[in-house]
Amino acid sequence: MHNRKSVLKTAALLIIFFISLPVTAKDIEYMEIDISKISRYNEDRIAYQQLEYIVDPEQHQPQDTSVASLLIIRDRKMYLFKDGYDDHKIVQEKRIVQELQNIHIQDELWKRKIDNKPDFLIITDRRREIMKRITTKPEDNISDVYSNYYQKIRDTFIKEHIRVFHSIIINRSDSDVKIIKRPIPMRLGYEGETMYYTSVTAKSKGGVIYFAEDADGDGITETFSADLSDGFNWGYNSGPNIIFIYKNTQENIKAMIKDLVRDALEGTSEEENIISKQFTSLESDTMKLIEDLVRMDVQSREKMEEMEK
Repeated sequence: MHNRKSVLKTAALLIIFFISLPVTAKDIEYMEIDISKISRYNEDRIAYQQLEYIVDPEQHQPQDTSVASLLIIRDRKMYLFKDGYDDHKIVQEKRIVQELQNIHIQDELWKRKIDNKPDFLIITDRRREIMKRITTKPEDNISDVYSNYYQKIRDTFIKEHIRVFHSIIINRSDSDVKIIKRPIPMRLGYEGETMYYTSVTAKSKGGVIYFAEDADGDGITETFSADLSDGFNWGYNSGPNIIFIYKNTQENIKAMIKDLVRDALEGTSEEENIISKQFTSLESDTMKLIEDLVRMDVQSREKMEEMEK
């Protein structure tokens, strides 16, 4: 009898556990920006992609585990900066050598990490390469002139899109804003505070789809994207084509995007100011509303007034 109760208890816990499994966020498909695969260059635009993602630390993965790319297209010239760049061909050669030597392969083959200073730059004019700069040592970066330009353009570009995102959230009653908040599955026996996966999807009047996500429930947004379905891409399933910051760990980027999900969930400071201003006139309006809604017949009112004298 005791064993039967234990089995039933375990089964119940497993049912609860597996019911909650589907709420976890799915990984977003993407491709690292490749200037040779850009679909078109005859329109001015900017795209920023920042990927910090390790599928399995014990296994080698074909995608760079830490790389940021800033693409600028202007007057049919393309400028592609990369920070944390590792040459895919060199990484692949090292992987083959390790396999032949029966050495355990890990993602340590991707040497460079994002340090907010580009170590790769290629410029093309109508797809013809006119300049390329690549650093050879992991600790080196290309010149400060390029680094300063890269940082300024990247930060301004991200901040402007954050402003658009906030404007949509502030006008959420007239916008298409969707918020998902679900408990994150915890291991059996966990008795701590329930953590929640939260994501926000918002659409601008221009058709740009914004997405912000707090996947681990720590209250900090680590993924932010902006995507426009206009056919611009760098390959099949290349991912969001305006901004794609995926699983961010950079402190400077964190300072910009960390509160996006929280703002959408709890309201922005701008929304609070609007509501505060509304309350200054709301009291008198509500008093008038009470007088209109609660009416007393004339005889009863006269009797009440006599009694109150």
